[in-house]
Amino acid sequence: MWLALALLVLAVVFILQNRQDTAIRLFTLVVTAPLWITLVACTAIGMLIGALIGRGSRKSR
Repeated sequence: MWLALALLVLAVVFILQNRQDTAIRLFTLVVTAPLWITLVACTAIGMLIGALIGRGSRKSR
C-alpha cells in the first residue's frame, strides 16, 4: 500500500510540473490539449486497468 501511495504522489508531482500544451495523435485524429490533462487521463486509465486485472485474478482463485 505504501508503494502505491508513493507512486501516486510521484505521479501527481510529475503531472503538476508538466502543464504546457501538447499535440496528441491517434491514427489520423490530432487533438491539442494541456499535457497535464493527458497525464491525468493516462494515469486514470492505468489505474482502471490495474483494478480490472486485480479483480479478474481474485475471481480465478
